[in-house]
Amino acid sequence: MASNRPIPIGSANHDATNNTRASDDSVLRALANQRARFLSFIRRRVDSPEVAEDILQASYLRAAEHLAELRDHTRSVAWFYRLLRNTIVDHYRRSATIAKVVANELPLDHPTDPIRHPNTCPCATRELAHLNKKYARALEEVEMDGLSLQTFAANEEIAPGTASVRLHRARKALASRLQTICGSCSGAGCFDCTCA
Repeated sequence: MASNRPIPIGSANHDATNNTRASDDSVLRALANQRARFLSFIRRRVDSPEVAEDILQASYLRAAEHLAELRDHTRSVAWFYRLLRNTIVDHYRRSATIAKVVANELPLDHPTDPIRHPNTCPCATRELAHLNKKYARALEEVEMDGLSLQTFAANEEIAPGTASVRLHRARKALASRLQTICGSCSGAGCFDCTCA
């Protein structure tokens, strides 16, 4: 027997919104529970405990603002380490710019040069020199500089499929070198590298 009770409009969307919000809250709680680990990571990269705390708080704020960009919640820790690295790089950029302005070396309206490969582990950057030049160029331009695979292929005058294969082989070659040089810490994606 069919029910005559009306179905509320938008109830499915309301449930989906509630589920997303609950999932986002659980990710933020999980990140907050790893506060000591994240703070230790930052402290190895900055001198001041106060600056480390500021960087952590700024990163938590960024995480809350950009949580919608996280497609796979199981990768939230790796995603947050990228946020931490970006915030640390931003801190050093600001510090260098302020120091130059104070020393009258740089006018206030002068744009600063971007730091190349801000999210790249120093070990990976160092080991590129030991790879085949074509592999190294593929990793630098696509992985580190953010060039699209199609643009890279056009610049190299090769087919996109060939560029994809070259990039895949380059990743494998670099992973092999990092496993040999860095050992077990390379398996974590160099998010918390201790050998640099």
